[in-house]
Amino acid sequence: MKKQERTPLKRALLTLTLFFIITNGLLIVFNTRLEDKGVDTDVVIIGNLFLYIVSALSIWMYAKAGNPQRPHGMVRNVYGGFMLKFFALIVAAMVYFYFAKEINKPAIFICMGLYLVYNFTGVFQVIKKSPLQPAKDHDHPVKQTGHHHHK
Repeated sequence: MKKQERTPLKRALLTLTLFFIITNGLLIVFNTRLEDKGVDTDVVIIGNLFLYIVSALSIWMYAKAGNPQRPHGMVRNVYGGFMLKFFALIVAAMVYFYFAKEINKPAIFICMGLYLVYNFTGVFQVIKKSPLQPAKDHDHPVKQTGHHHHK
């Protein structure tokens, strides 16, 4: 039986999903300690779920843009993914601030840290397989020769 090769999108989503599961597991395990320190873990768990969903959508947009013949499409989708995350998070924060009886600053700061991790994970996956990166010798279909043009 042949092992199925993972695409960059599947790898990125797997990384994202593992981070989501581990983070929620840690939040559940350390729930009492965090709440003793004044962290509303419900806010962090909901924020983590929201960040996971928005990040998965933006990674899907990044992966959709991976055509090396059209680098402008990649740039457009990367910015689109960023804007999706940015505005979705602004709306989520505004809804939280409006409906929360009391703003839990520690939970907000933890969610900001989670946002950075999710964002770097998505951007790292894009850069890793970016069509804008120069091709390596073994990636190039034509064998490189020692011929160079000099002025």
